[in-house]
Amino acid sequence: LGRLIANMSEIAAENPLAWKRDRLTPEEVLSTEHGNRMISHPYTKVMNSIIAVDQAAAIILTTVGKAKKLGIDPSRWVYLRGAASASDRWFLSERAQLHASPALSAASAKALRQAGMELEDLDHFDIYSCFPSAIQVACGALGLSTEDPRGVTVTGGMPLFGGPGNNYSLHAIATMVDRLRDDGQGAGLVSANGGYLTKHSVGVYAREPGKAPWLPDESGELQRLVDAEPFLTVADSGEGAFVIDAHTVRFDREGPREGILLGRLADGQRCLAKAEGADAIDALLTRDCVGERGAVSHRDGVNHFEL
Repeated sequence: LGRLIANMSEIAAENPLAWKRDRLTPEEVLSTEHGNRMISHPYTKVMNSIIAVDQAAAIILTTVGKAKKLGIDPSRWVYLRGAASASDRWFLSERAQLHASPALSAASAKALRQAGMELEDLDHFDIYSCFPSAIQVACGALGLSTEDPRGVTVTGGMPLFGGPGNNYSLHAIATMVDRLRDDGQGAGLVSANGGYLTKHSVGVYAREPGKAPWLPDESGELQRLVDAEPFLTVADSGEGAFVIDAHTVRFDREGPREGILLGRLADGQRCLAKAEGADAIDALLTRDCVGERGAVSHRDGVNHFEL
């Protein structure tokens, strides 16, 4: 995580439009010194996107015929070669795999097929980067390493460039257009999402036009395939044995406050719980507890977890 954000900071440092242009080392990303406090373990403040920014972007999208009529120099043309959108299950707790996105996998594959390209044909990426998990899930969907030498951003990413809500992706597209114009060749991919890694869109942009005409939107069929993926039911009230699927610890300015867990009950249902005891919080902070067993009990309208 430290290297991921540090690499992004190198891009932001060279971007005159970025909100923060500090070059960071991996150690500085992970350190909680100098105001970089822990927000939710293991994310320090600098890993979280900056929404309090004053930024705007615009894109002009038209046909080749219209561009010619307007007298726009072809050296400035960048083609939208492929695009697709799909959504994962609305409730995060129902998703069978918390570290993967069937919708983003499907949308990425379709956008690349429409563009007539493979992953290795791309020169640049800007992966939606509200939090490191968004980058990791997207890279997993694409089959791209988070440390690919091509990088995961052309802007510097939402924690450093700035994240004016979902409008960040418009900045990413605008920056990708500038990058491809400067290169004079090549192609790039921009991803976007909304919700809790819920709604996904992917666009592939290139300096050269595709060989095939633009295809009609097929997002309905794509969504039906995603909707057919297996999902879990969620138990509001949990009692008994509990296997941890994911966990974090929420911090305030004074330190860790409570653990938050997603897991499965003995009957296979997903369940959410919180942990407040010092021993449980310490375990969640100091080791990877995914797959470990504990117990939940429902009291005062809340599921409580104990190791």
